[in-house]
Amino acid sequence: MDDCLELLHNPPAEAKGFTRWWWYGAAVTKEEIRRELGFMQAAGLGGVEIQITYPLQEDSEAQGIKNRAYYSPEFMEILDYTLTTAEQLGLFVDITLCSGWPFGGPFVPYDMAPEILIPYQIDVMGPSEYEQDFTTILPGEPIKAVMGKFENGALLPDTLQDITDHLGTTWLHGWQWGHCMNKVSIPEGHWKIYVFITNMYKQQVGIPAPGMEGYAIDHCRKDVSDFYFAQLGDPLLERLGKGRIRAFFCDSIELGGNNWTSILPQEFAARRGYELTPFMPALWGNIGEITADIRYDYYKTFSELTIDNFFRNFTEWSHARGVKTRIQAHGTWGDILQAYAAADYPEGETFGANDKYEVNTVHRRLASSAGHVYGRSVITNETFTWLRSPRFMETLEMMKAAVDAVFLDGINQIVNHGYSYSPESAGKPGWAFYASSFISHNNTWWEYYPILSSYIHTVSAYLQAGESYAEVGIYLPQADIWSAMPLAELHMAMKLEAHIGKSLVNRVQKSGYYFDFLNDEAITQLSRMTASGLQLGASRYKVLILPYVTRLPIDTADKLLAYVSEGGTLIAVTERPRTAPGYKDREANNRRLDTLTTDLFDRKDGIWKTVGKGKTIVIENEDQLVTRLRESETPDVEIESLGDASGSNLAAETIGYVHRIHRDGHVYFVANVSGEAQQACVRFKYGGRSATVLDPMTRRTLRRIQLPPESETASLALAFEPFQSLLVVFGEALADETGAADNGELPEARQHTRPMDISDRWTLRIPEADFEQALEQLQTWERFADVRYYCGSAFYEKKVTIPAIRPDQRVWLQLEDVREVAEVFVNGRSAGVLWKAPRRLDVTDWLAEGENALSIKVTNVWINRMLDPALQEPKPSSPLSENWPYFTEKIKQIRDRRLYGHKERQQVQSPLPAGLSGKATLQIVTPERTNLGEGEAPCED
Repeated sequence: MDDCLELLHNPPAEAKGFTRWWWYGAAVTKEEIRRELGFMQAAGLGGVEIQITYPLQEDSEAQGIKNRAYYSPEFMEILDYTLTTAEQLGLFVDITLCSGWPFGGPFVPYDMAPEILIPYQIDVMGPSEYEQDFTTILPGEPIKAVMGKFENGALLPDTLQDITDHLGTTWLHGWQWGHCMNKVSIPEGHWKIYVFITNMYKQQVGIPAPGMEGYAIDHCRKDVSDFYFAQLGDPLLERLGKGRIRAFFCDSIELGGNNWTSILPQEFAARRGYELTPFMPALWGNIGEITADIRYDYYKTFSELTIDNFFRNFTEWSHARGVKTRIQAHGTWGDILQAYAAADYPEGETFGANDKYEVNTVHRRLASSAGHVYGRSVITNETFTWLRSPRFMETLEMMKAAVDAVFLDGINQIVNHGYSYSPESAGKPGWAFYASSFISHNNTWWEYYPILSSYIHTVSAYLQAGESYAEVGIYLPQADIWSAMPLAELHMAMKLEAHIGKSLVNRVQKSGYYFDFLNDEAITQLSRMTASGLQLGASRYKVLILPYVTRLPIDTADKLLAYVSEGGTLIAVTERPRTAPGYKDREANNRRLDTLTTDLFDRKDGIWKTVGKGKTIVIENEDQLVTRLRESETPDVEIESLGDASGSNLAAETIGYVHRIHRDGHVYFVANVSGEAQQACVRFKYGGRSATVLDPMTRRTLRRIQLPPESETASLALAFEPFQSLLVVFGEALADETGAADNGELPEARQHTRPMDISDRWTLRIPEADFEQALEQLQTWERFADVRYYCGSAFYEKKVTIPAIRPDQRVWLQLEDVREVAEVFVNGRSAGVLWKAPRRLDVTDWLAEGENALSIKVTNVWINRMLDPALQEPKPSSPLSENWPYFTEKIKQIRDRRLYGHKERQQVQSPLPAGLSGKATLQIVTPERTNLGEGEAPCED
């Protein structure tokens, strides 16, 4: 318990949030770097991830703007200065090993770029002879050709012939001009010829710095990865020195259309035991019942190549040079958990308005599952990307909700997206990234960001300590995905979410069962069978769910039978697996799988079957899933609304949890991700002799409760304000046997006075705009023409008279509508900040009997400024520039879209409310302290 409480007051620096830091065209100066790093440190950030990206402005001596060539001597000098300054300030530094994304650059040759294989299908009737000049017809190089007889909607497998040797070259005046197919004899009947070409157009790196335009790399070839790391990584480390960069970062796998690599045919033969070429029509068309087996083998090989040759190779290369890796693996076609787990820091992503309690399979839960399954103690997350669209609308309240949703998916370190380097000459808001939330010193509410930053630090510290705990595992049906997918760009994470369904995972999660996704390797190689379940780290997976799984590898099926025999529970949704994936030995494997699943499951759906010490069931649909889960295992944490007559149990829909096992006992992070206050009965399956409830926002101990010694579980009544989260720490019996609360209570109060309405007769002052207005009632300032587009801080001021307050009374200020942050000053002293619901503040300690000066400093967001018609781009000084063509049309497009608010003006038609409106009240209350003594369990049935 002492260690857990120490975390509350002294969380380690490593748990602080990071931020992505964009350098536009590397147009940075030492002075501004030191200034911005100082802002970050003061705001409570613990590190930066530097990304060099597109420029926003041409060189300007007058404005001190100079875009630096990537890896030039001056670039290296200023990067070295940045590392030194960060070290002095106690900040960690990660670097994206690229400019833009995906990995690539001008030094990458054409033959190392990712390949796209395109199938062309030609129908021919025999007997005949076929030949064709493909010059100017096919946009690429033909590399394989196969023919087969077509009957009843499918190619006949035993007629497939590799006719690649019939492909030829056409010539023009001694120059290679194009490609052709030389004469092929076609037997009688309807035949199809498949010609597979590699597209001549290959992917370029997106939004790079000047001079870093070029091809992306093939992520399946080790020689390519080694070449890339040697070209980009080694010079960096040779110049900057080892031990100064915490991690190299890979910013997702966004390879459009990539479905081939030149080494695949030979690797396929070596790994799968047969030649792929004759069966390649299966990658696009139908060759009968073996079609799915060929596709599975193709994608499995493609997966192994990228996992071995890129993901793991990246980390091995980095480790050899004293650097760790952070990897966003979403976008890959490979085994998604293996891809994430190749990194020291698997990284998820939050994209869009994800400020609600929902499982995010694609971008978060897969990343955290990889961390839990493969033993990565820190799992990071790119957070706040497009939190709102358009930009400049995000608030601290939205960000708090978004952060909690991230934490509830098992993430334990936040990386802001992000912080834009912006010279002072650019003014405010200054330079901003096109897809980002705007989280920098140039934001209007930046002075209040440390409140959220401190909270992130505290929660991350608790979630990084100990180990994650779960009792439910959901199997990833990757074999089904690979077997069904034709030749295409395969985004495994998205396909898995579509196959499993959002509904299924949220039913499981919101019923009180935190879960991890498990792949075949986790089940067959990483786990250990125990009487209490499948053990991986601290987790004991007592229940495994097969979500719509039709294909199951034999090794996995063998292990599942052993798991159930030892006491595990296996639930198959809608059907039992019936097919073993893969072409080689397919018939024998299918017979073996049929035997295994017959042993595992009853012949009838919906009936539990006892297998050894465990049991299995096939449920007809996912509507039955929660019922069957509860029949087999008590929820880890069950959340039930208190005082909710509707029976809707809103609390379970908006309050989530994460369970960690620390050295001292069980620790739960429980968060209300909604704008509604909640009273909930929270039943913990694993408790202790005492429970301590902590507020990570204020770093206060709210309640200390003595629990019955004979009970291993605990039921607590917990009250949550809107967007409030709590830490519940279970441990040994309290030294004070009375179990009295330290300084907290259930939030119930007896009101002694009617609310004092103070909504009228205010003065609104905006010093920055030289504006002052008397208000009969509170109203927002965008209503006034002079400050319609103003963004910043305004002051609402008035005098209030307060009667004598007894020592046992408190005075609360309540504001009905705040847009967006309000700092309350009473008699010239700051009494606190209202930045999220409820907009309620105890101002007792700052009031005096009689007349008091009340001043409320309200800060809005930048969106209204972006709507200002006066904000127009200046005309270019000349039609061409010294750096033509990069710094003319491209700069203009970037500035139009990303700097001057064109998109914001398109999407938002009029200014948003800014300031205070509605009622303002002061209320005198007498709190009724609720102490939970020894043995009390207020929400026990």
